[in-house]
Amino acid sequence: MTTNPDIETPTKILLSAGELFASFGFHGTSIRAVTQKAKVNLAAIHYHFGDKKSLYCSVISNQLRPINQVRLVGLANALKYSGDKPIPLSLLVDIYARPLFDLCVDDPNGLAMIRLLGRSMIEPLPFVDKLLAEELHPVTAQFAQAIRRHVHRLTPEGFMWRVSFVVGAMHHTLATMHRMRDLTRGLCRDNDAETALRQFVQLATATLSAPIEAGS
Repeated sequence: MTTNPDIETPTKILLSAGELFASFGFHGTSIRAVTQKAKVNLAAIHYHFGDKKSLYCSVISNQLRPINQVRLVGLANALKYSGDKPIPLSLLVDIYARPLFDLCVDDPNGLAMIRLLGRSMIEPLPFVDKLLAEELHPVTAQFAQAIRRHVHRLTPEGFMWRVSFVVGAMHHTLATMHRMRDLTRGLCRDNDAETALRQFVQLATATLSAPIEAGS
């Protein structure tokens, strides 16, 4: 990706760092590599973001906040139109997942960010935990509350296991969607967000609403 020289320095740094972190991870990316890609000096990164950990967190929060805003607006609208009835389970899953999968559609920056967000979930870093707790968990909790109306007979423990499985499957998919052709020996296309979202909604809905067994 070639960074547009007309955009502001912080944005250039965020875009460049995001692409590098997505490709090489936190430990595999150096601040020097970011300066070279963004065509800025080291002082600019320290001035705008501080150290590498702060830069990494800024890249993630810069993506999560608008995604979560779209999610919450979608949830509020669904609650408004559903009235006293539970929002359809498949719609809840779609509202939660779609903003992430939409990043994969014809946008090189979005593709890099979706890989990074996926990596941040399956390759956790201790200093990211607080960020995710602040940015992600409150939104997920609102969706979990709405989903709970469909599976109210599940024990709290059983319900949380199912939510964990579904969220884990989503982030694994996002982290690996860029190489699905190789992983499936050509059966699936790379970055096929439309198909991936459709398949994910079906899987998540079935998982969350599966029959309750003893002890669940």
